[in-house]
Amino acid sequence: MLSPCNNSPWDVIIIGAGPSGIGVAHILQELKVKRFLILEKHEVGASFQRWPQEMRFITPSFNSTPFGQLDLNAVVLNTSPANFLHTEHPSGPQYSSYLRKLAEELALPIKTGIDIQGLEYCAKKKRFTVSSRTESFQTRFVVWAAGEFQYPNLTPFPGAEWCLHNSQVKSWRELPGSDHLIIGAFESGMDAAIHLSTAGKRVKLLNSDPGLRVAVQDPSSSLSPFTRERVTAVARESGRLSIEHNVWVTQVERRENMYRVLADSGKSWESEQPPILAIGFSGSLQLVRSSFSWNEKGHPELSDQDESVKTPGLFLVGPQVRHEPHIFCYIYKFRQRFAIVAEAIASQLRLDTSLLESYIKQNMYLDDLTCCGSDCQC
Repeated sequence: MLSPCNNSPWDVIIIGAGPSGIGVAHILQELKVKRFLILEKHEVGASFQRWPQEMRFITPSFNSTPFGQLDLNAVVLNTSPANFLHTEHPSGPQYSSYLRKLAEELALPIKTGIDIQGLEYCAKKKRFTVSSRTESFQTRFVVWAAGEFQYPNLTPFPGAEWCLHNSQVKSWRELPGSDHLIIGAFESGMDAAIHLSTAGKRVKLLNSDPGLRVAVQDPSSSLSPFTRERVTAVARESGRLSIEHNVWVTQVERRENMYRVLADSGKSWESEQPPILAIGFSGSLQLVRSSFSWNEKGHPELSDQDESVKTPGLFLVGPQVRHEPHIFCYIYKFRQRFAIVAEAIASQLRLDTSLLESYIKQNMYLDDLTCCGSDCQC
């Protein structure tokens, strides 16, 4: 293994070839950063390739680019998933094909099959060593873009090992059994309930909230209109979906051929099939946790340029970015921070960043977080 203080052959290494990795890489490319490399564990758009077959984007794609409004799911200027895929709510594999096409057309330098095992920073030389199972890479800057989907939260309570996380499902239609319990009622839980009910299965959804999440100012904190419309229709028309509110699950037990879900209220539910976990993701940052400081809410502390306040030169892009109270969990949100990160890196490399004016004009450069109020466009 190379020493973490050896000379660096790279200026920037990007971890992950999903929408964040592809998006920020293209801006670095435009800023004339010559020595950058994307490292990917599987293939371009790997997380989307692993979505359940029935899962679709909740944010709609529309080819509005000719009229000065970038497609909500685009990660590169002057591109549109809607135009490329001819669909409004892409599936995971469809969106993955959009990302692969971008990577191919832009000739982005991507090395696949690299399973990152660690990250070391040499303060003396201001260099990183990015280590995989087979080789190490030296770089001045690291952009962490590995995302969340492939890192599910599998241990939220005792007995969770008896459950099936929604990210582990290949197809809701092919899931065995006619009755299912779902723990969690936000977007993932609702999506699972919709597809299971549509497939003719009876579903009981356990919701920790006192009711369905009502629309609020930030769409990251409420059900999307796309989801709300579908779940309402399914509940009304099929009669196979029921929701229990104000349920905080504390444990899951396995008893002979049954699974028993227990709540803090003393209530319990039984199912012949493994309960479905739809309670979110731990995220890829668990792999480099020690390189970040963490706030009391469990989010990484970042500078105004999305740089780790603990490790200089380490930047974060994607759905794990937080600037309290702002949540950047949708593509149309977190893509607005790509140019912020690219500008910070290019400036330190003494490169011209004037072309970023085009990103400002296209709402792809959000540097004033005070705008995130009632009129915020993020």
